[in-house]
Amino acid sequence: MLAAISEEKLLASSFATIQHLRGSKMIENSDKLIGEQQELWMIERRRKPDDLVIITEKVDGMNAAVLRQGDLLYPLVRKGYDCRTNNHEWIRSFANFVEANAERFIRLLADGERICGEWMVKTHTLSYKLPHEPFVVFDLISGTTRVRYLDFRSRVSAEGFVTTGLVHLGEAMPARMALDILGTGYHGVIGEPEGIVYRYEDARNGFVCSGKYVSNPLLGDLALFRANELLFNKWKTPKQKHSLT
Repeated sequence: MLAAISEEKLLASSFATIQHLRGSKMIENSDKLIGEQQELWMIERRRKPDDLVIITEKVDGMNAAVLRQGDLLYPLVRKGYDCRTNNHEWIRSFANFVEANAERFIRLLADGERICGEWMVKTHTLSYKLPHEPFVVFDLISGTTRVRYLDFRSRVSAEGFVTTGLVHLGEAMPARMALDILGTGYHGVIGEPEGIVYRYEDARNGFVCSGKYVSNPLLGDLALFRANELLFNKWKTPKQKHSLT
């Protein structure tokens, strides 16, 4: 079910970069702020009373996706390339996870759909002792359409995939309030969680926008972030604990 290795770019991008809310810690030169009006819908007041604000934990890892084409699966990095063409073994290892769980992915995905998440075998700055498998999912995309959050959550939960921890669902909420609710997080981070991700959905048309709020003090130190050796994480399955160290 895993496709042959493709040297070609399979998608322009498997997942778009999320823009920052004001006050979020920016790290890369390419980081941008979300529009002020969109931010206000998420943190102050919804545009319409039946719209939905979803807030989840932001986790550190490699943005990864699994694309289904026909009955074949492609394990991708964010830029739309097959992860098996990457120079780093820990990135290529995502394909091993996809192959081992191919039946779950085939049941989950329709032709042309992709599931997006974080491959947390290694992380940039934060360490985790994961209480679950190392692929944590946050979005399901059909072509260019992002599946509504509640539908996404229902479908991935049916196949036992781990979703980024849900902090809040409903009315707009300030970032600091959401961070207080998040507390120590849901994914075994050692120290403080990285932050939170907002998602805004229109009752009629679905996904409208998303924004992130990075709050962990470690991520404010650019020299540390850029120079730090990638960290191996530990995780466990229901049967046994695994460690790459």
